[in-house]
Amino acid sequence: MGALEFRTAISPAPSFYSNAKLAALSLAALAEPYASAPLIVSVGDNADIDQVKADNPWSTHYPVVWRAAEHSAHDVEPRGFLSGLDRFAYPAQSEVVIICDADACLMREIDELLEKLHTSHPTVAGLMAHYSPFHRDAEQNNTAWHRMLDAADLKDHPLSYRYSIATPEQSGRCPAYFNYGFVAFNRAGFEKVRPLVRKYKELARTALTGHALFFAGQIGLALALAAAGVDVLELGPQYNCPNSNEMLGRGIDDVTQIRFLHFLRNDEFDRHSFLSDPAAFHRFSSATFDAAVNRHFQRHVLALPQVFYFRPAETDAG
Repeated sequence: MGALEFRTAISPAPSFYSNAKLAALSLAALAEPYASAPLIVSVGDNADIDQVKADNPWSTHYPVVWRAAEHSAHDVEPRGFLSGLDRFAYPAQSEVVIICDADACLMREIDELLEKLHTSHPTVAGLMAHYSPFHRDAEQNNTAWHRMLDAADLKDHPLSYRYSIATPEQSGRCPAYFNYGFVAFNRAGFEKVRPLVRKYKELARTALTGHALFFAGQIGLALALAAAGVDVLELGPQYNCPNSNEMLGRGIDDVTQIRFLHFLRNDEFDRHSFLSDPAAFHRFSSATFDAAVNRHFQRHVLALPQVFYFRPAETDAG
């Protein structure tokens, strides 16, 4: 069994393929065990995996594994996107399993975290979400979480954690509620949580309305973690840093400390097209960004070989 694996989820489209390529090249640029770590990509929307492979000839040079996301006729997902749950659909292949969003990449080694996850205790690690998923004040947040926990038969589970940006006075507290950009499990923790994720995500989707419904996946994972009773390792923003300066001074003093970058912001470049559309790539490559985090990310991206995603009809640079 290998040291670690990365699992991400996409739809079958060039913008997502370009994200997978960036993730693979970022891993390859590091020493072992990262360079040989499998990147397992669950592809939703009833994708034809043979076509996905044909669309991504670059991936044959890297330990990329393409999977058609498991689904049933009873699945109902926003935008038909079923690949997120597939990341939990099969057993751990490695000692550490890292679940990550498609719009993210590893910037530097995470040896310290891997060492902490080297324990027999079922353990999960992640960054607490920045804000409450319920967008209410502290009392309303706490009431909403207790209602969710009651619905999951977890009535006595405490709200032991604070959000990573919002203060308890502003937004209350939460159970272990991670941003899904980066969540790491040791094998024992993953196997304890894995069978519960679908059940609790569906429970969350049934119970939630309005804006909170967007966070059903993260809330469902929080309920699954609470039900599984795994040990929780709370990480700093170095392990899930947005592509903005908002976490500078909130646990990150210098951009070189960033280990895993989550480019979920569109403020300074189009995160969907900057690696798959030539004009967007040119703008990204030539821009002078205001945010120091984006300048750091730009240097990282442009240092990678042949990072732009070419459609097979074009001259492939993979």
